[in-house]
Amino acid sequence: MKPGKLLIVDDEKDIRSLMEEIFLEEGYQVETAANGVQAQNAWRNFLPDIIFLDVWMPDIDGISLLKQMQEEGVLDNTKVIMMSGHGTIETAIEATKLGAYDFLEKPLSLAKLIVTAERAIEHNQLNLENRQLKQKQPNHFLPIGKSKAVLQLRETIERLSKFTMPILVTGESGTGKHHFAEALHKTSLRQTNPYTHFHALDFNDLCLPENLEKLKKALREVHQGTMVIAHIEQLSKEAQAQLSNIVLKQCFQVDNNSDAICIDIRVIALTKHDLESDVDRKAFREDLYQRLKVMQIHIPALRQHTEDIPELIEYYVDHFVTFEGLEYRHFSVPAQNILRQHHWPGNLKELKNHIQRLLILGNNEVSDDEVKELLTSAQASNSLGEVVDTTLSLKEAKENFEARYLSQLLRESSGNVSETAKRSGVDRTNLYRKLKTLGIDPKNPQ
Repeated sequence: MKPGKLLIVDDEKDIRSLMEEIFLEEGYQVETAANGVQAQNAWRNFLPDIIFLDVWMPDIDGISLLKQMQEEGVLDNTKVIMMSGHGTIETAIEATKLGAYDFLEKPLSLAKLIVTAERAIEHNQLNLENRQLKQKQPNHFLPIGKSKAVLQLRETIERLSKFTMPILVTGESGTGKHHFAEALHKTSLRQTNPYTHFHALDFNDLCLPENLEKLKKALREVHQGTMVIAHIEQLSKEAQAQLSNIVLKQCFQVDNNSDAICIDIRVIALTKHDLESDVDRKAFREDLYQRLKVMQIHIPALRQHTEDIPELIEYYVDHFVTFEGLEYRHFSVPAQNILRQHHWPGNLKELKNHIQRLLILGNNEVSDDEVKELLTSAQASNSLGEVVDTTLSLKEAKENFEARYLSQLLRESSGNVSETAKRSGVDRTNLYRKLKTLGIDPKNPQ
């Protein structure tokens, strides 16, 4: 691999001169800067592949310069290696959060300087190759995997992309409902038109009498596009009424004295809730529910298609390496098998978070022992209540617990629903309905 362009920023002349001499001998193009102002001019004109940046300088400190580089987008193509004679762990952590590639302490090891620069160049090259690969794969937004469940989702997207009817997407938290909605928009005839996402609570605010003009503006902006509303079960009665007009009549009216505005918007509603029970309790409009459920798509839980995990690992690793600059790590076959055997209560979101953590905290190949340790630690934290998803409502948190509880009972009873009903104290008929709502297959309660 060819050496690249390198910028050395340090207020000590001897250090600059020594490093310049070393890297020139290694075949790099080298520029130097004695202070922050010179550094700014250099990175903007020289466009280096690597910047060795001293933390402490007389005019502008290295952390401030790093923040400027982040704001200017310099870090997209440049690796910054911080240097300090009296650095602290806090400084190193702050630099890493801001996007620094590495942190070296002075006195500098010449051998380590060269190795670190070589690794940074390799990482830049890997990022470039990944970005080019992404550009050649325009359909990467489609559901990932080759299981029957995922192939059916892709076929569904292909069929629905030709139409404009509203869609109701159901599934547990973290299964990828938003991802499905975005894929549907990007493959449809509306793909070049606006795509807007609302949380139900935000849509509720827009539907307040004093905010209806803002709602009108928002709807005009998404005209002929796609509007996604998450947690649709949380819509207020006023918001349900407005959405009903949009879905059923394709119109919007600020008040009785105003003319109705015709709008062309495809609505995709997302929920992990049993809307039918809300309709029974008169908490959700039946006319709106009946129209949405005409085309209802259920996204399966990850435990129902764990055979896709190897491909999902590859996808998420590629994502973090390409878009977040993390170091590439290969997952051994035993490590992948451990992940396939996990229950995944948090679904794709949980898998993605674990992969990110493994890339950040380790080096070289990911081993099965490393994965076991991470999963055990995460499970212990959850059992101690240290990690609680407070974005969920109490009802949603209860549903997550019920899913784990009933799946465990089914596994212990080898899928015997009668025994599970007896042990849980739930009537068998109600248990079947609950299992269906939670997306649990009695014969395969993973």
